[in-house]
Amino acid sequence: MQTEAPPYDRADLVRPGSRVAVRDEEGEDEFVIVHPEDADALERRISLDSPLGRALVGRAVGEQVVVRAPGGVRIVHVIATS
Repeated sequence: MQTEAPPYDRADLVRPGSRVAVRDEEGEDEFVIVHPEDADALERRISLDSPLGRALVGRAVGEQVVVRAPGGVRIVHVIATS
């Protein structure tokens, strides 16, 4: 009998250090999820404590994610992670 891998063992999950590609109604975007002290918007590194970072951590490729931020609600689709 084959069992599903525990969530922390799945390679397709977004976690700190992941390079993530997402798609929304405005197009595609790619960035790295980092700890707050390493965040740098110009270098495409977003904090795991940001609204987008919090919404994506633990999500898998293929999932639709609702991001609630001060600027409003945004729906993104996780299309790749590495």
